Amino acid sequence: MKRGTIKKVTFSIVGLLLLFVIIVFVNFKIFEKHWSDVSLGQPIAHYGERRAALLVIDVQEGTTGYVSRNAFYKENADSLISIINRIADIFKASNALVVYARSEISNPLINLLDNSYAKGSIGANFDRRLKLKSDLEVVKVGNDTFADTNLDSILISNKISDLYMVGLDAAYCIDVTSEAAQNRNYRINLIEEAILSESEATKDGMMADFRNRGIEVVNFNNIKIAE
Repeated sequence: MKRGTIKKVTFSIVGLLLLFVIIVFVNFKIFEKHWSDVSLGQPIAHYGERRAALLVIDVQEGTTGYVSRNAFYKENADSLISIINRIADIFKASNALVVYARSEISNPLINLLDNSYAKGSIGANFDRRLKLKSDLEVVKVGNDTFADTNLDSILISNKISDLYMVGLDAAYCIDVTSEAAQNRNYRINLIEEAILSESEATKDGMMADFRNRGIEVVNFNNIKIAE
């Protein structure tokens, strides 16, 4: 093969690799922006009575489980899941709704960069220590548990007015989902002991921010399920 031909082939390969990197990078940036979007939704109706639902967010193998890449999540997983299971028992005993949400990503380019929540992977499953009290499942592709999911229809069909949230992360999915719920006029209660962030300092800062936004931050012992 002539030297000129070798150069052309080399430049073609390098060009294709560069194009692929650019495509992945642009795809990731678009995905990253969409990941943090907050949906507006429609304000819920004024129901004749108050009904509560518990929303458990992102307690899955890719966050708290053994395939998680976050050491702080894993260190605190046992206590987090234990108290979430106890809270779910309380809601179930009160005939209140319990909904479980998890992240799942099917975009192959995103999964090349991080396959923690890839569709069909272990990380996309609920943490095996989580004792599911219902078959109500929401599969999401971003921080907002309402966006492009069945959560709106689940809550509206059950005439839910009060939404209790547990899980993780306080600075991401809990934060964005809370804002989306406010846009829909839900009464929001965050159960402090059952929420995790990447550090205690981050969690404390977020709890202060939630209170400033008019969101109720309650303790496990002070849960009062709307009836």
